[in-house]
Amino acid sequence: MNLITRNPVTEFTLGPSYLLRGFAMLREPSLRRYVIIPILINIALIVGLVSLFGWQLDSWLDAWLSNLPGWLSWLETVLWWIGIILSTLAFCYVFTLLANLIASPFNGMLSAKVEQLITGRAPESGMSLAGEMADGVFGELRRLRWYGGRALLLALVTLVMFFVPVANLAIAPMWFIFGAFMLSFEYLDQPMANRGMRFDAKLVRLRARRWRHLGFGSLVTLATAIPLANLVVMPAAVIGATLLYLDTEPTIDLRRPST
Repeated sequence: MNLITRNPVTEFTLGPSYLLRGFAMLREPSLRRYVIIPILINIALIVGLVSLFGWQLDSWLDAWLSNLPGWLSWLETVLWWIGIILSTLAFCYVFTLLANLIASPFNGMLSAKVEQLITGRAPESGMSLAGEMADGVFGELRRLRWYGGRALLLALVTLVMFFVPVANLAIAPMWFIFGAFMLSFEYLDQPMANRGMRFDAKLVRLRARRWRHLGFGSLVTLATAIPLANLVVMPAAVIGATLLYLDTEPTIDLRRPST
C-alpha cells in the first residue's frame, strides 16, 4: 500500500478500531502466554504508581492552587480542572513508558506472534533473539530521549500560555495530542522494530499516516486512564498496533541495511 495522505477525518476515525480489535484478540488461545507477562507487569506498576502519588493528588492540587497570585483567583476552577487533566495524562504516560521499557522484549514477541497468526509468516529483523531484546530496550531509551526533547519544548510553551487568559484552555488538549502521538509511536514501534527498521525510518512511517495513528493513540490514552481496562491495555495496544501496521504496510523497504 502506498503512503498517500488520505482524508484526515476518515483516517482518524479508523484509528480507534485497531485497539478494539486488539482487545478482542486477547482471547486468542495462541497469544495467552505472550499476554500474561505484560499484564503482570501492568499490575505491579499500577500498584506502585498509585501508592507513590495517586492518593496525594488532591493535596498536591490544593497546595499548588493556594500559591496562586490573587489576580488569578478567578481562574481557580479552570486551573483545577487543567491540573486534574494534566495529572491524569502524566499518570498515563509515565505508566505506559515504564511498562513498555520493562516489557519491550515480551511485547516484541507478542507482536511477532500476532503477525504470524494473521499473515502466516513471522517478521524478520536480521538479528538474533538476544539482539532483538537488546534492540528493544535501547530503542525504548532512544524514544524516551526523543520524547523528552519535545516534551521540554512543549512545557516551555505551556509555561507561557499558562498566564494568558483563554489561551491556557488549550494546554490540556495540546498535551493530549502530544501524548496520543507518543503512545502511538510506543506501540507501533513493536512491528517496526521486528523488521529492524531504523529510527528515522520509523518517524517517516508514523508521519505518513499520522491521522490514523493519532486516532489509535487517542483511544489508547483514554483506555490507559480507565481502572481495570488499563491492566490489559498494553497487550491489546501491541496487538492493535500490529494489525494497524499490517493494514498500512508500505511497499518500500525501510529495514536496516544488511552488514
